[in-house]
Amino acid sequence: MVPGAGAGRPLGGNGLDGGATRPGRTALGSELGNRARELVRGLGVLGGAPPVARAAEDDQRQRRRVVSTGAERDVPLRLYIDGFRQKIERNGTLNGGQLGDRVRIDPVVSVALRSDGTVEDVMIVRSSGHAEVDAAVRRIVRLNERYAAFPPNVAALYDVIEVRRIWTFANGLKLLEEVR
Repeated sequence: MVPGAGAGRPLGGNGLDGGATRPGRTALGSELGNRARELVRGLGVLGGAPPVARAAEDDQRQRRRVVSTGAERDVPLRLYIDGFRQKIERNGTLNGGQLGDRVRIDPVVSVALRSDGTVEDVMIVRSSGHAEVDAAVRRIVRLNERYAAFPPNVAALYDVIEVRRIWTFANGLKLLEEVR
């Protein structure tokens, strides 16, 4: 071994380049690694499918919509959603009848509410397995329609709030937050 051999080589080198440093080579990887990082940086790998061109109004509508699964930190939004939940639980028990006997799987339901308190849509995300129970869920939401309008501080942020909850009929109707 010659003293000083290997001096001046970049960290992580394999000794095959004769001690010469090549452009683009770093202490953390090779040219191939750098190139891969450059390619991935522009792709948005975690974003899923490539973005689709949309109209400006569609983008605006999406920004003014929120899906509530129970993890919100916005207190006025949580208070509004809690009022919705209380109304459904209070009046749903009367309108739901004896659904608890037929339900084996608690349905996951998403209710989209407009800022004026009207229902935009009722979606059964996970069915109970019985068509009559799923129909009763939709009926309960529609019978209680004309929910409170959004408070001004919530309406300033959102046009539509989508409330997604697990509906359980065991001892009366209860809307539970999803655990993620």
